[in-house]
Amino acid sequence: MDPQRQQTLWAIALENYQAAGLMAQQGWHNVSVACSYYSVFTAMWVALGDPPGRRWEHAGIVEYFAPGQWRTPPTPIERALTRGIRRLYADRLAANYRAVHLSSLESTASLTTASHVLRLVAGAYSLSQGGIIL
Repeated sequence: MDPQRQQTLWAIALENYQAAGLMAQQGWHNVSVACSYYSVFTAMWVALGDPPGRRWEHAGIVEYFAPGQWRTPPTPIERALTRGIRRLYADRLAANYRAVHLSSLESTASLTTASHVLRLVAGAYSLSQGGIIL
């Protein structure tokens, strides 16, 4: 992935994270969880680079991210964080496709997961957090 594309995707990941926080403050927890999820998805894309096929699949990207081959030295992601990413994906599906009304508990957990992923990727690639506290 070229540096300009990496920076563009990173800006999108941060934007989604900020939006997730604003939506949680408004009590719009389903939207907050969705924004947190897309922040995490985009950050994983930044870490992994462009997909080996046509696009990254939502259900499978974590399987490429979790082993940590993108890290130097390669180090697997903590299991608790991997579980958090999977939980976030499940919550996003529940909110967007099963009409489940999520609570502040889910939006807070999703923001925590997103913060951890963003810090991990920012540290690995020396990416700016744009003044955002993660």
